[in-house]
Amino acid sequence: MGFSREPDRDAGVKDAVEAPEREQPEGTEEEASKNDGMGQDPSYSLAGSGAQNPNNNRGYTDEEYEKYNSQADKGDDGPTWSLAQPLPHIVRPGMRHGALPEDRKEDKGATTESDEDPAQTDKVRKQQSTEKRMKKVNDPREDGFFNTWSKIRHYLREPMAEWLGTTMAMTIGLCATLSNFTSSGQAGSYPAQSVAWGFGFMTAIYTTGGMSGGHLNPAISISLSVFRGFPARRCVIYIAAQLLGAITAGGISYAIYHDAIVEVATLAKVPQNASVAAQALLTLPKPFVRPATAFFTEFLGSAILVGSILALGDDTNAPPGAGMQAFIIGIIITIIILALGYNTGGCFNCARDFGPRLVAVMAGWGGHLFREYHAWWIWGPWVADITGALFGALIYDMAIFTGGESPVNYPPRRRKRAYRVRALNLRKKLRIGKRKLPDLEHSIADTEH
Repeated sequence: MGFSREPDRDAGVKDAVEAPEREQPEGTEEEASKNDGMGQDPSYSLAGSGAQNPNNNRGYTDEEYEKYNSQADKGDDGPTWSLAQPLPHIVRPGMRHGALPEDRKEDKGATTESDEDPAQTDKVRKQQSTEKRMKKVNDPREDGFFNTWSKIRHYLREPMAEWLGTTMAMTIGLCATLSNFTSSGQAGSYPAQSVAWGFGFMTAIYTTGGMSGGHLNPAISISLSVFRGFPARRCVIYIAAQLLGAITAGGISYAIYHDAIVEVATLAKVPQNASVAAQALLTLPKPFVRPATAFFTEFLGSAILVGSILALGDDTNAPPGAGMQAFIIGIIITIIILALGYNTGGCFNCARDFGPRLVAVMAGWGGHLFREYHAWWIWGPWVADITGALFGALIYDMAIFTGGESPVNYPPRRRKRAYRVRALNLRKKLRIGKRKLPDLEHSIADTEH
């Protein structure tokens, strides 16, 4: 899935340098066109010849197919924050032209074909977009919806993809870990389960990355929202879908290995929640690991993971060849679990611990699971992983990234205004701190004078 820029937002910061026009290869135009189509021109890519040729991955399409499947060739009209491809470059509110007085002075001094207010233009564009979307909903036949389910799927495809991807990845990882622990190492090992986790997420990203982006981790969605402009509303929806997927995966894994869990607990003459199966299903620091060590283990792992993901998605750095992002992310997850997973069980994903833990409680393992080790499930998989992910993204942007969509690269006044506008909108939506609303509005006005 690609992304397109809206006409009125093209004035934003662009970091990509336009490539010079290629010289025509020797020979006739027909031969040159044939070479282009077959991907025979040199691309100097370590991913191999033809890696940059988009036609290489396109399958055959019958001429009549589009007639009976009117949505088949319709591209998405918005950016996709996908882990399977470079991240989009967008203009965020803090950088948008027209917010500050110097912008308006430039507009007055410049000769323009139209005197329309940019804010009014943006409002009209949003209204037209809403009307177009409502028209699609009210008349599904225009968009090729042949039944009710295809219509529902069309508008829920992103959260459904996140749910499916998280379910796939975590089912593979949990089953591999349960196989190792319940067999006393006869059907697995720690390195093997680490590889299963990494390649489970790789498979899920390949499966869902083109639709939802394949985040599969609340810490990743939150980091992309803060540093790459992923919409906050979609971020909340994604997190809900990821948690639901984690619960589904926990239930599937527990059901598949229920007999083995019961057998292990019986042989050890202990309850299920005290057997080795608990170490496989849940994450928990080892008894000898101090809380500070456990916290910074998760913090460091999440920072490395998200920093690496932003590097892979940065097309101005050294992005991998076509279709390689998910494969490399799988390798990164594997080595992080191998290197840092021993102390805490290798969570690095808020959903990975919460889903199976909730399933274990529903299976009768006891509510104390949410209180053990000083409520580890909160300050470990949630607090440590999210703060670590944000820190990793911050370090990458401060050291390397130059794009204008990152708040790190905002001019000071725009950064201050963007922060206050976000705080004002959040307080209005949550209806909290009403006394501070006038102060925030006044402070925003001050940045415009």
